[in-house]
Amino acid sequence: MNKATNFLLPKELEAFRSEIEDTLLSTIIIQPYQRSTTLTESKFAGEPYLPSFQTYPKDLTGEPMRLLAQINFAEIPPLLGFPSRGLLQFFISANTFKTTTVNYYEDIFQQFYKVRFYPTVNDSTAHSQQAHFSIPTTLDGFPIRQELALQFQLTQEPISALDYRAQRHLPFLLSSQMDDVQEIYLQHFLGAGAKIGGYAYYLNEDIHQESLLLQRYNVLLLQIDSHDELGIMWADCGVGKFFINREKLLRKDFSDILFQWENY
Repeated sequence: MNKATNFLLPKELEAFRSEIEDTLLSTIIIQPYQRSTTLTESKFAGEPYLPSFQTYPKDLTGEPMRLLAQINFAEIPPLLGFPSRGLLQFFISANTFKTTTVNYYEDIFQQFYKVRFYPTVNDSTAHSQQAHFSIPTTLDGFPIRQELALQFQLTQEPISALDYRAQRHLPFLLSSQMDDVQEIYLQHFLGAGAKIGGYAYYLNEDIHQESLLLQRYNVLLLQIDSHDELGIMWADCGVGKFFINREKLLRKDFSDILFQWENY
């Protein structure tokens, strides 16, 4: 946790500044915008970088997946614990949306999604999959309708209101005599948006709350929130999240990932 003396707070929360600042985490806010990208650039959707030695990812049924996001760490501000270079990719399958319940999906087995990391990126060894077979361009329920380039901004954020650790760090969220203060915190610090690192946004409750197994996935690797104007929509205005264990992140081991999406 890091303290930021210039961290802005609503005046109603100033009395709790010290406790709130103790929860601050650095995060990279992602700002998508419409533009075509190269194979190695950061992006949402579009065509992925693929070294000549690598095959295109398929789900458990053999269907090709589609690129959800590609992050080129050379393009983002330094973020403690995260790689400073290399390329991280997130693919998801159409079957992710066919096999889920109405408003929730959670998985750790990478059978209908895939996370890949390339420590080095070499344009000369990359090839376009368009020459081999048609990458799926439309998937039922796929949350991103168009290729989007990405801009990144480093900032800090306090613990999100529905994080399972929030009430431990901020006891005023439990007090029955502070309903107004709790409402203000909820309005300002839900953790919404697209980001790398920081705290996650939950529509209902934190999925880590009742599970020691899930609590080991203690770093938010990537979050993509719905944004209708940009063509990003997880079912009915939902949010998608990928989590990783901190020690595995430090080792750049992306084989064990928790993927969850939910909507209203």
